[in-house]
Amino acid sequence: MHSTLFPGLFKEYGDRVLFIYKDYPLEEIHPWAVHAAVDANCLAAQNGDAYWDYADYLHANQHSISGEKGRDGQNAELDKLATSQGQKHSLDVPKLQACVKAQDEKAVRASMREGEAVGVDATPAMFVNGQKLDGAVPAEEIRLALDRALQDAGVAPPEHKN
Repeated sequence: MHSTLFPGLFKEYGDRVLFIYKDYPLEEIHPWAVHAAVDANCLAAQNGDAYWDYADYLHANQHSISGEKGRDGQNAELDKLATSQGQKHSLDVPKLQACVKAQDEKAVRASMREGEAVGVDATPAMFVNGQKLDGAVPAEEIRLALDRALQDAGVAPPEHKN
């Protein structure tokens, strides 16, 4: 779902729609996922592009994190990747490292509770004007839901290239 939405659909719809990306790490499958979400949010606090580069990398390379030895090794790899993104994007690295070290999970846990309250029990999950799209749905199905929502709002959907 991540690769379907970003960058393709995101660019296609531009400012016609508001995309809100929420944390819903699956700890049962990826014990390191909450730690990764906290690190990502530390990056986002300083730079959106750093957040997306980190998220893109993790979504494409989950095996490289899961392959690390033990929880401490996985978390250390995540922190190293976050610091690397911070340096790449010229962030305040000491501030980033302090945030990463603190591992404040409050915002991530609140996002998870919010998801549970609206019926999220797995990822990916997406809502378009309240309509839930479960799972990794094809791009065309997402386009249909977005176009319908735009038309309902009196906004012309983008022209789709086939």
